[in-house]
Amino acid sequence: MFKSDALIITIIYGLVLGGFAISLKIGPVPVSLIDALAAVTHPVWDSNAIIVWDLRLPRSMMCVLVGGALALAGAALQSFLRNPLAEPSIVGISSTAALGAVISIAAGFHAFGALSTPGLAFVGGLAGGIVLASAAFKIKNTNNLILVGVGISSISGAVTSLILSLSDNPFAINEIVFWMLGSLTDVSLFHTAIVTPFVLVGGALLLGCRRDLNLLSLGGDTAATIGVVMNSLKYRVVIGTALTVSAVTAIVGIIGFIGLMTPHIARPLARNEPGKTLAYSIPIGALIVLLADIAVRLTPTAGEMKLGVFTALLGTPFFLYLIKRQSG
Repeated sequence: MFKSDALIITIIYGLVLGGFAISLKIGPVPVSLIDALAAVTHPVWDSNAIIVWDLRLPRSMMCVLVGGALALAGAALQSFLRNPLAEPSIVGISSTAALGAVISIAAGFHAFGALSTPGLAFVGGLAGGIVLASAAFKIKNTNNLILVGVGISSISGAVTSLILSLSDNPFAINEIVFWMLGSLTDVSLFHTAIVTPFVLVGGALLLGCRRDLNLLSLGGDTAATIGVVMNSLKYRVVIGTALTVSAVTAIVGIIGFIGLMTPHIARPLARNEPGKTLAYSIPIGALIVLLADIAVRLTPTAGEMKLGVFTALLGTPFFLYLIKRQSG
């Protein structure tokens, strides 16, 4: 069984590396795969190296960070809440992060520096996570915790709509709408350096929950009897999700459905074991976002389609399928 797990995870990571390499090649300016890889491993500062290092390498790295973070958070939420329809945007963290960015853009704070909008988006996401964590301390029923998350998301969406309706600056409205659609077009190595520490810390918190989530699958009362401290588990899941999701959402906007779809793909490979599902979800999520971003760049449209729009087109039918399957 161990050899089987090792083989599966090796194949998945091999596919991620292949997708990463192809991602370095794809773009409006043709660069061969050999030249793209050579620009990364032995950079000589010609036009190929500039294209790869300034545009494609940061974008590919961000694909891995976004996919891995959202997938891990989605797998942790589904296992903890024991709800196959749970994902980061449902519990309100993505919405509060978006609200922070909207406030920054509408108020003109982004004029004070490139990090103003991502910074406020990150603060907004953490604020949503703190509210959810506070509710988790008082609420024992996980279904009610989902309802709190939906309420946070609804309030954030309503305030976002209010700001859009009251704004008289068409340029700000345009920027807000495009940011909320989600895109990796303008990311840089600086952005990846900012996001990575938060994703690593949040990811470590979530991966540290694997044993408790395995025991939780036996039932809440049984898990508590065995030694799982439910309040501690709630905080770790919520804070880990807040850190990972807020960090990536702050930079790229809302990329939906990755946290919903990926655990359902990983779970059969992990033989329905929650702890292994978390570990498998990271590379599978990274691969999905890499492939989606490649598809976006290859789509023959006048302007590049937003990644968040593309993942929504993929995820909505999947979501409806899950609802149908749940209803029997």
